[in-house]
Amino acid sequence: MQVNFRKRRDGGSCATIERDDGLSLRLWSYDRTGVVPHDAVHLIGERALGLPEGLWGSIAAGAVFDSIEVVEGRLRHDWRRRSEEVRRHNAEQLALAESVVGVLQHCIDHDGAAVKSALDRAWGITHTGGSPFTSQQAGVAVAQLRDLRSRWRDLSGDDAVTCTWPLPLRTTRGGKRPPRGR
Repeated sequence: MQVNFRKRRDGGSCATIERDDGLSLRLWSYDRTGVVPHDAVHLIGERALGLPEGLWGSIAAGAVFDSIEVVEGRLRHDWRRRSEEVRRHNAEQLALAESVVGVLQHCIDHDGAAVKSALDRAWGITHTGGSPFTSQQAGVAVAQLRDLRSRWRDLSGDDAVTCTWPLPLRTTRGGKRPPRGR
């Protein structure tokens, strides 16, 4: 799935999503305060930390959120049911992804070990033990976010920062693949 992030005149951002099922979607960001778009932090963080069922994995699998509109193509006849099913199935990682994004936004200039420590503290609010994330994953995430910040600052006009979201490569609980839109 390809995602193009663009600046809006009001200081926010929007993302155009080319989903693998042929749909073209637009995601309007609610965030106007970060040095990089909130939804881009989701994409980079979820990808680097191995969260295939967060915001972007959910969108790829057919979830539709209030901030999404269809630009081109037709939603499936059962898109509401499919969206609810994906969101319910992915609820745990969707919640975790919000926590992770907060940490990454605040730690963008830290090294992997410091970010890992911050992720462990955030994880400890609702779980026992350390987070499942490694210092290496955390380091990759913040390095990619610093690169994104640089590209975002230099972005002008109708230019976009393009990112990709890979298809889920693993199965979920019970050996079933997550539901995907077609």
